[in-house]
Amino acid sequence: MLRGLGADEEIDYRHEKFEELLSDIDLVYDLIAGDTQERSFKVLKQGGALISTLQEPDKAKALYKNIKIAHYMAKPDAGELAQVAALIEAGKIRPVVHATYRLADAAAAEQALAGDHVRGKIVLTVE
Repeated sequence: MLRGLGADEEIDYRHEKFEELLSDIDLVYDLIAGDTQERSFKVLKQGGALISTLQEPDKAKALYKNIKIAHYMAKPDAGELAQVAALIEAGKIRPVVHATYRLADAAAAEQALAGDHVRGKIVLTVE
C-alpha cells in the first residue's frame, strides 16, 4: 500500500523503531503525539520542522535543536474542501478509503477504528 502511495521505504512500527532507522529528516508531520512525537525529535535534522495535529511540540526541545514547530488543527473551510475535491476529481490525489458506513452505523465505524488496523479513512455516508 505504501509503495503504491509513493513511499520509497516503509517501517513496520510494530517491530521496528523509526528513530533507530532514520536521521536527518527535514519534516515530521505528527498525527499521533505522545511518545511518538518525543521520539520524532531524534530523527529531525538541525533546522528541520515538526508539525503536530494533536499536541503542541515541546518548545525547549525545538529551541535546543533549532527545529521549527507548529501545532496545526484543521478547521471546517468550504473553500479548502472545494480545492481538495478538485484535486481528487483531477486525479492529483487519491484518498484511501478503508470502509464506508451509513451514519446510522457510526458506532460500528467507531469500533472498527478502535479494534482494527485501518488502512485509509473511514467514511460515513448521509442518506
